[in-house]
Amino acid sequence: MYNNKIINVFNKENVSSPPIWFLRQAGRHIPEYFSIRSQSKNFIDFCLNTDLIVQSTKLPLKYYNIDAAIVFSDILMIPWAMKRNVQFVKGVGPVMDPMIPNETEILNDIDIKNLLRPLDKALKILRSSVPNHVSLIGFAGAPWTLACYMIEGQSTKDFLLTRKAVWSSNNWFNKLIDSLIDYVVDILEMQANAGADVLMIFDSWAHMIPSFFWKDFGISPTKKIINNLRKRNILIPIIGFPFKAGSSLINYSYESGVDCLALDWTVDLKWALKNINPNIVIQGNLDPASLIDKNNNLDKSVKLILDTMNNKRHIFNVGHGLTPECKIENIKKVIEIVKNYNN
Repeated sequence: MYNNKIINVFNKENVSSPPIWFLRQAGRHIPEYFSIRSQSKNFIDFCLNTDLIVQSTKLPLKYYNIDAAIVFSDILMIPWAMKRNVQFVKGVGPVMDPMIPNETEILNDIDIKNLLRPLDKALKILRSSVPNHVSLIGFAGAPWTLACYMIEGQSTKDFLLTRKAVWSSNNWFNKLIDSLIDYVVDILEMQANAGADVLMIFDSWAHMIPSFFWKDFGISPTKKIINNLRKRNILIPIIGFPFKAGSSLINYSYESGVDCLALDWTVDLKWALKNINPNIVIQGNLDPASLIDKNNNLDKSVKLILDTMNNKRHIFNVGHGLTPECKIENIKKVIEIVKNYNN
């Protein structure tokens, strides 16, 4: 294991200031991203090009003194591997052939590691070329969120078709979730064996899970994923991010098996410290909108997070991904405040 601040936090070792990185830190807010992106004919090809994955992952390290690099990929590479015809449409976002509950065949025998071999190669290159003090993070989407995209065919306002499937096509839906659990385990295992120091599970639509099914689809799939990874001797830390899950975060923090809980910008950190499992690390939760324009509250908001989490096991991050409008100078300012805290 490499000696770096994020690993030190997981190992309960003292750090002078919290480690810091940013969700979606390699993206459209950095000018060079567009020149890298233009080298592929579409986004799927971009995510299957080893050299472009490496370039994109390293890009924020050129600008920022941060403690982690998250490999450049997309959670929808699993639906792509499951032959859902995933495409990224400008002005619309990701779209794919929707699955019809009780009718569409669920593919259970795909060699996803082989299909995503460029990602495996990229991680091996990154681990040998990214400085050891920088953690390398691999990731996947949570089964619930992947199922939402696959049933709806795209992002929707309320994921009604998915929620309807939970109630009226429950056997079929459970089979889909079970298949996705297997694929998520495979892709996370591959990333860990290729050199990732930390893994992260994104449940972007966790707030759409009906409360009656929260344990079934918000907690149990993540718990199964982590248990299966541990059985395969993947022992590195795992971050869970059930976006906007509200009070359900409490049970998730105790029951899912994650080593770290990432919090969105709506969560009050004082509430979190009172209610969240004290034995896990907390990550978050600056609002990325605060990084778009110059504002007089940025220093105050960053310091409030730092003061609240002082002497706690904390990884500083935003509460969701950086947007294309975020300004580099604002991000650098946040990093400076965090790095100088307690110094």
